[in-house]
Amino acid sequence: MKKIFTICTLLFAALVGCIENDLPLPVIVPKITGMTVDGASAVVINSDKRTVTITLSEPVDIKRVNIREVTFDYEQTTPSWDITGEHDLSSDLSVTLSTYQDYIWTIKAEQPIERYFTVKGQVGASEIDVANRRVVTYVNASESKSNITVTSLKLGPSEVTTYSPAIAKLKDFTNGAEVTVTSHGRSEKWMIFIEQTETVVELKGVDAWTGVAWVRATGIAGQANGFKYRKKGDSEWIDISGNKVTSNGGDFSAAIEDLTPLTTYECYAYSGDNQTEPRTFTTEEARQLPNASFETFSHDESDKYYSFYDPSSSNAELQTKWWGSGNKGSTTVGSSYSITNPDGENFKDGNYSAKLESQYVIVKFAAGNIFSGNFDRVIGTTGGVVNFGRPFTLRPRSLTLWLKYQSSPIDHFNGAPDNDPVKEGDMDRCQVFVALGDWDYRTYGGTPESPVQINTTDRSTFFNPASPAVIGYGAYVSDKTTDGWIKVEIPIEYTSTSRKPTHIIVSCAASMLGDYFTGGSKSTLWVDGMTLNY
Repeated sequence: MKKIFTICTLLFAALVGCIENDLPLPVIVPKITGMTVDGASAVVINSDKRTVTITLSEPVDIKRVNIREVTFDYEQTTPSWDITGEHDLSSDLSVTLSTYQDYIWTIKAEQPIERYFTVKGQVGASEIDVANRRVVTYVNASESKSNITVTSLKLGPSEVTTYSPAIAKLKDFTNGAEVTVTSHGRSEKWMIFIEQTETVVELKGVDAWTGVAWVRATGIAGQANGFKYRKKGDSEWIDISGNKVTSNGGDFSAAIEDLTPLTTYECYAYSGDNQTEPRTFTTEEARQLPNASFETFSHDESDKYYSFYDPSSSNAELQTKWWGSGNKGSTTVGSSYSITNPDGENFKDGNYSAKLESQYVIVKFAAGNIFSGNFDRVIGTTGGVVNFGRPFTLRPRSLTLWLKYQSSPIDHFNGAPDNDPVKEGDMDRCQVFVALGDWDYRTYGGTPESPVQINTTDRSTFFNPASPAVIGYGAYVSDKTTDGWIKVEIPIEYTSTSRKPTHIIVSCAASMLGDYFTGGSKSTLWVDGMTLNY
């Protein structure tokens, strides 16, 4: 009998073991939600890529970085090692976060350091090669390389760096000069060379936009450096000098403002008594966005909603779609869920505005929106795909528009970007942004016409203003209900004056986090009278 009992006990234990092993474990993907780091100017968390990027101020020792605190979205998250404390971040660190599964995160640091070297009588800016610890500076051929006056030197982090020999003892650069740069007890040897050049002043570049031309030149530091320009055919030259000129050693640059579109000018650079040959340039045209006051619309695309174009228009530019919206997705369950409509009762320019209404559409939150591009397709009940952008090669300096906003508390929360502390119950935010870039549709997933594809089920595709393809960007964001119509100007900041865009994106949303299906279901944004300023 005892034998039978033992066998039954073993069978029961085996059965229980089988049952436990067959039960699926819950899938909880742990996220780092916050990190406090001594001496950090920024901490950027990317939960999609599972990275934490720490930007350190110059005086911090990157080999001894103190992480004071770290927070997770799931309390039971266990890191493979203690993230808090002092760490060497001169190379990336990997940490495994464990819940019911394991996920590898990367912690990395970047530390931008300003470096410069200037001498009296310098021509152009110094060439600083950080990788090879090498500096080359040019002086006029009449300057002696054995008797150079150094005016500034900074090759290491501020506040904690010493130099040997001291700056006052650096004179002879006949065969170059070796400088020992020491910080945090670690030393690097740099070589500094002085080269002579016959060129005194050179016009390096002219980037002509529509109403402004950006000019760059090299000359002799300390001289009267500037530019002169005139409309071609005029007799009088206009001087650009003094505080209108930005200098970096012997490099100098300026903006020639208030130019006329599609007009030819000529300019030259000067340094002291020396000047370059004149160079001609022609400004670009001034073009506005199609249907910028939303006066034209039709049911051509669908009987369920309006689209902001009309094939019967006498204006060829308005016969095809330039503006897109989320109406195609929101009205799949009925025309009453149209989220973007012309409004003939609330307008500021012409007789209509675009009314963008956020609302909950049966199973999903939908943000009222309008954007340059088109709605591509619906993905079941989980989201949609849109293609941003329209061909555009000009470089406006700002976007002006009229808007009116009715904010409401966020009553649908389905996530937010990393580092955004917004939560349910906070006031919703509207957003209008403009971006110019040279996106390649083969990289960004869209089409040649609208190259940037956004898939609301894949956060890694969401628009990134820091993308390397973005040349110019500006945005307006507000959680405040306006007192009627207000006029807003959005400056566009450019990363380059020489790169030309291929497309423009203009996007307006009553709920800024609509891509995340987060927002207030009573938020409404009206936009009207858009103008590009050149």
